[in-house]
Amino acid sequence: MAFDPNDADAKAAIKAAVDEAVAGLQAKNTELLAKLKKATKDAQIDPAEHAALQSELDATQAKLAEAVKAAKAANAETEKVKKAYESESKLTHNLLVENGLTDALTKAGVTNPVHLRAAKAMLSGQVQLIAEGDNRIAKVGDKALADFVSEWAKGEEGKYFVAAQQNGG
Repeated sequence: MAFDPNDADAKAAIKAAVDEAVAGLQAKNTELLAKLKKATKDAQIDPAEHAALQSELDATQAKLAEAVKAAKAANAETEKVKKAYESESKLTHNLLVENGLTDALTKAGVTNPVHLRAAKAMLSGQVQLIAEGDNRIAKVGDKALADFVSEWAKGEEGKYFVAAQQNGG
């Protein structure tokens, strides 16, 4: 005899076995739902626990306020240091460019004070300071400042700034 799942007796037997197996689970589910409903109905907040949590919250908020205050003070100090650094950096840049141009132009033969000031005004915007380790090197493009000024003084634009050589004759 072969098993026929569509047979009425087989269906009845399967249903009876499933109902028997599920009945215990359904009873336990009903019991647990009732307990949960009662627990949530009777649940109350313990005043002592609430006070402890509130105290902990207040302490944490006080610590947060102190940390925010310290962060603001640190940011203000950082801004002061940053401004001082930028000021010193700008001063150093100006001194290196100014002194470097004066020295290079003088060596290139620009000795007239008016021409010297004019040439420095023309060239200073092109000078960049390049950091090489702890040193700062003044360059124009990829050339050292002295080399650039020497070439510039011999060029079409710079030759008008160079003083004529003194002839003793």
